[in-house]
Amino acid sequence: MKKPKKILMVGNLPTEDSRSIGGATVLTQRIFEFIKTKATIDLYFLTIRKHWKPKAQIIDYLWFPFRFLWYQKSYNHISFHASTDFHLTVGPIATGFCRLFRKKYSYHFFGGNFHKKFQQLPKFYQKWIRATILKADTVFMETLEMIRYFEADDINLEWLPNSRKTPPVNTPPKKFEKRFVFISRVTPTKGIDTIIEAVKNLPRDYIIDIYGPLDERFYKKEHFDKFKINYYGSISADEVIPTLLRYDVLLLPTFHPGEGYPGIVIEALSVGLPVISTKWNAIEELITDEISGKIIPIKSSQALTKAIQSFTPENYPLFSKNALDSFANFNSDLVFKRVVESYD
Repeated sequence: MKKPKKILMVGNLPTEDSRSIGGATVLTQRIFEFIKTKATIDLYFLTIRKHWKPKAQIIDYLWFPFRFLWYQKSYNHISFHASTDFHLTVGPIATGFCRLFRKKYSYHFFGGNFHKKFQQLPKFYQKWIRATILKADTVFMETLEMIRYFEADDINLEWLPNSRKTPPVNTPPKKFEKRFVFISRVTPTKGIDTIIEAVKNLPRDYIIDIYGPLDERFYKKEHFDKFKINYYGSISADEVIPTLLRYDVLLLPTFHPGEGYPGIVIEALSVGLPVISTKWNAIEELITDEISGKIIPIKSSQALTKAIQSFTPENYPLFSKNALDSFANFNSDLVFKRVVESYD
């Protein structure tokens, strides 16, 4: 019987600190749990960040290379799962060690804007990243836009979109009831102010509900009381699908800089919810305008109001069916197999 492959997975997982909960950490946890089920793999997870308080990241990043040097020697393959700040700081150092010690390694880019950051880097820095991170045995990128940018280079690229498991529920045809929901981090770059302005021009029979951790630098719980918006606080990952099923359409008028394929959009598609989102980064790779949802300009409350009111009992069933059909590309059971296959 063959010995299990010894894999060191590097990244961040959600903790009890709400600041640790985000698209990248939630997806990393899903990948980690998927790989753990494989009997042919001996898996250990090395956390990059131990602290989530402001400025503590600096300490974690300074200490990480020493921790990585200690752990990497015991594993055959290093599996990196990281976001932009890691790519530009510790990532080249850690992957440089992999090359120095002749370790196989794969590198997973979260989000959809690294290529834009890369264009702005000095030439010597670009060369350093090309000689370290981008020399991985497999480079996973979240969006097709990023893959198109790097595909002319000698890089072994694989598409690894954000993804979710097929929900363990039947999704019967829904009746349109003017119920709209936002589920994400409640922060300005996710389009919260756009929603607030749009709601001012909606009739009172529209329901707009918001869920997610508050960015308390900008909002307090009572901030939404004066608008026709209900804020219900954070919900756990297990509560997302049951919550979505109570609504008709997901709102995500985002202009968040690191936005790739938002997990909440994929979860909405998985239960047949059309999505109103923005012409931003790679969002249009997820949502086809006027087919599975609506694409509007960023920061346009007028366009959001119009998009919300454009859904009717007559056109809604087809939007819902198209949303559900489009989920097939983002089924995690199929997507995560690509990560496991990269370890061979």
